[in-house]
Amino acid sequence: MNTAYIMLSSNDFPVQNIDRAIEILADHFEVADQSSVMVTKPVGAVYKADFHTMALKIFSDDNADDTIAIFKMVEQTLGRNAESKLNGLIPMDIDLIIWNDKVVHSDYERFDFVKNCIDEIR
Repeated sequence: MNTAYIMLSSNDFPVQNIDRAIEILADHFEVADQSSVMVTKPVGAVYKADFHTMALKIFSDDNADDTIAIFKMVEQTLGRNAESKLNGLIPMDIDLIIWNDKVVHSDYERFDFVKNCIDEIR
């Protein structure tokens, strides 16, 4: 069993999309814990609205690549496509931050809100 800490972010119907993402993820993984939701200003001029961001701790029987593939499927199910970033509205972004106690994404050190959300449940 693998332990993963992931970030969920949305600036397009964020409350609904985060709730729905958790429901879908729970069909594939054991969701062990979740952080509080933080509202953050977008980084970059392209984004049109503030982001709602939170961390989840999940357990996965899959390897990291297969786990990430499920994240991408969830993003697409919730409406993420190639135009999302161009339009400045992201229905769902899911990033693997920590895999089995190893930081695998630079956002953990790059953004305080990522570190704060993860550390809240770690």
